Amino acid sequence: MLLVSILGDFHSSIFPIFYEFKDSIHTHLIVYDDAFKERLSSKKILNSLKEFSKNHTLNIETVSYSIDEDSYESIVALIKKIQSLESNAQNIYINTTDGLSNIGVILGSKLLNLGAKVIAYDMYENSYNLTTQNSIVTQKLSSKMSIKEHFELKGIRVKATEDKSFADKNAKSITKLFELYHKQFALLKADVTMGTIKEKKYKEALAIVKELNLDPLKHKKEITGGLFEWYVYLLVKELKFDDIEVGVTVESSFSNSTTIKNEFDILIMKDNHLNMIECKFTKRVDIKALVYKYSTLLNFIDDDGKMMILTQKGDYSYDLYTKSEPQLEPYRRALVNKILLRGSILDNRDEFINDAREYLKLV
Repeated sequence: MLLVSILGDFHSSIFPIFYEFKDSIHTHLIVYDDAFKERLSSKKILNSLKEFSKNHTLNIETVSYSIDEDSYESIVALIKKIQSLESNAQNIYINTTDGLSNIGVILGSKLLNLGAKVIAYDMYENSYNLTTQNSIVTQKLSSKMSIKEHFELKGIRVKATEDKSFADKNAKSITKLFELYHKQFALLKADVTMGTIKEKKYKEALAIVKELNLDPLKHKKEITGGLFEWYVYLLVKELKFDDIEVGVTVESSFSNSTTIKNEFDILIMKDNHLNMIECKFTKRVDIKALVYKYSTLLNFIDDDGKMMILTQKGDYSYDLYTKSEPQLEPYRRALVNKILLRGSILDNRDEFINDAREYLKLV
């Protein structure tokens, strides 16, 4: 089949459809507007799609085509390009989800009666409408992208992930540490950060950390940040998702010679949406700064992903709709940006699990 993808603002409408049909595609035509911003965006997408096909041994020719989306003549010329790539109209599938409506209208009027099909992807339902001249059929996407594949298609390299078997093997010890001795662990964490260990202050917590083969002076990062991430992972690992990774480091190109690295505590893939959980086992945190930082990062990893930020600061949750205290403004700003802020989960374990299930749609 020939897949025609019309680029727009939300690339999440392009990649899931490509991934769904990847084993049937012989040619993928990327159509973009000739404006400067769209040209830059299309180049990145074209390169990532080519690299993905190469890495996964897919026999797909990826081609780009520039149009003036405000010109009827330009769109008619696109139709000729499409027909030059596939003579049998029944093998033409056009993903118009994110393009301007006039492009879809003209392409449909010229090609549907010949047997071509138009795809409209619903990112919220992870389904698509397949429109022919005489019918509309709704289909759920059957293919599930992994987290690594999601980043690959966005042109982002996954440099490292933590080994989940560590938490799986030590689940009882990690759970015991946070559910019985989290106050001791908070003291231990502070001393590990300072590099001074006083065993009598946190005897039981320290014993568990040593059980995990972690040296307080040699494994500062693993103790001060990693252990709480593993505890949160253990709480959500039985929920329904397609993929989960902990301690993910990614790298994206900034220029030909420079890159930008980002780290994520927990990433969860569900129905082609990538969600995040950030784990901060501390009360010393600037909530407003966190919200601004992760609002940007959330858009970086997915057009429609959601996020939870966990800290030890304040109450577990607040009534944001009737309470007007100024200190709650960052919490409201977070929710508007698809971020759910929560305080300590240690005394609110079941409520957190339910929040993760409902807010991140892990059902």
